[in-house]
Amino acid sequence: MPRRTTSAGLTALLLLAGCTQDDRTPAPPPPSSSSAPAQTLETRTVDAEGDRLTMTMTPLIRSGDTVVLSVATRLDKAANGAVSVVSRHFSTILATSFDNVRLVDLTGRRVYTVAEQSGGGRCTCTGLQRFEVGQALPLQAAFTGIPAEVTTLSVMLPYAGVFGDVPVVAGQVPAAGEDPLDLSTVGASLGADLDAYTERLDVPLRTRQTPKQVDLSLDADVLFRLDSAQLTAAAAKSVAAVVADLRAAGAGPLSVTGHTDSTAGSAHNQQLSEQRARTVAAALSKALPDAQWPKTVTGKGETQPVASNSSPAGRRLNRRVTISYAPKTRPAPAPSASAAILPKTKGVRGTAAEGVPVDLPLRRGTIRFVPGAAVLRGPFLQVDLIARNTGDRPATILDYLGQRIFTVRDEFDPYAPYGASGVRLLSGSTASYGLDYLKDEDDHRCLCDRLLNRPIPPGSEQVIALWFPAPPPGTTTITIDVPDKFRIGGVPIS
Repeated sequence: MPRRTTSAGLTALLLLAGCTQDDRTPAPPPPSSSSAPAQTLETRTVDAEGDRLTMTMTPLIRSGDTVVLSVATRLDKAANGAVSVVSRHFSTILATSFDNVRLVDLTGRRVYTVAEQSGGGRCTCTGLQRFEVGQALPLQAAFTGIPAEVTTLSVMLPYAGVFGDVPVVAGQVPAAGEDPLDLSTVGASLGADLDAYTERLDVPLRTRQTPKQVDLSLDADVLFRLDSAQLTAAAAKSVAAVVADLRAAGAGPLSVTGHTDSTAGSAHNQQLSEQRARTVAAALSKALPDAQWPKTVTGKGETQPVASNSSPAGRRLNRRVTISYAPKTRPAPAPSASAAILPKTKGVRGTAAEGVPVDLPLRRGTIRFVPGAAVLRGPFLQVDLIARNTGDRPATILDYLGQRIFTVRDEFDPYAPYGASGVRLLSGSTASYGLDYLKDEDDHRCLCDRLLNRPIPPGSEQVIALWFPAPPPGTTTITIDVPDKFRIGGVPIS
């Protein structure tokens, strides 16, 4: 994993900038570059497909409406020969430029991608950049649309992981060697809300949160019998779980909405969805009085599916009743801390200290997955998963940690297998899934590096940075789980 050599923390860095370093914890010098900013925040040694790099993070520079990232980078060892195209390690699929870095606003719960040039096409970032061993150059990328009140961001770099709490400061953008950024042609960044998703393992309750809304979805097949709007005996446990979450969130307006699949006529589905929503609202009102939790009740029939109606599993997900509220009114409740419930798995099991050895399918090599840091960052938990090649030939993870080309949202994404969106966290009675965001209509992307198709040389490793909703307060360990592939328990939270 990246070797981090930092001062005692970002707060101390900002307070002591320009002062003498504590002799007990000397900071390493940044890679030599005449144009590098004076203040350094953190230096890491990074393994990228066998290339060994020294990368130094510096403050983000705000210049007008543009925020520029500069990462001083030195090639210490090339995997092949004496020259390497270092920029390709930090590029999107089929590219070689520094365009796959992302900025994460923890307070605003948003992610920003590298800005394109105003004419479209090429990113406003360092293009194809070759390094000779020992050479140091800055890698740069520009971002737009970041509100002026944002003063810190997390920086997410493939292979290097996440640099947290990087300050955004006004200043002059440092020159980038022979390939300076042309900020006069900077276009728009994608800025998107982060979507957090959790699923209870003891009751059929799913929670999805964006900065604007929290949705608690109950499985209608447990609440009701076929074509009925009368609660079953089994519904009581599910309703009680929702009541507990809403009480924890505090009083405020609720929207109760019924949904169906598309197997019956649209008029019938509309009526059934309305009836079921009214039934659930009435059950909630017994514990959550309308005076403190006013309820708006509607039915949407089959018009708002969350999955395809072409499969039984998809139709089941579409048959639901959702209770929604605005998190600006009060924060979303953390998943309840309860006794651990671990679903069955056919995968290999391991501990945090040892990890798990995996022989990849189709003779693609041998990997030991080991958890790195698991760090609480605002409302999220950021986890590093380290993939170490313990074999004698290149190993390719490819689709081992990702989703299929038709994702769990039933969206077609040919590059979904190249990410790690199939990894989940287990904590208490809750399974948490990786954060994602909407890139285009019906095109969700995981907040993860979609570069797992690139081979890991023998003796090398790859840092896979993952983001999840934060577990309940007081949680000290979590379990990393890839269903029926592997499970690592007892991962400590720092």
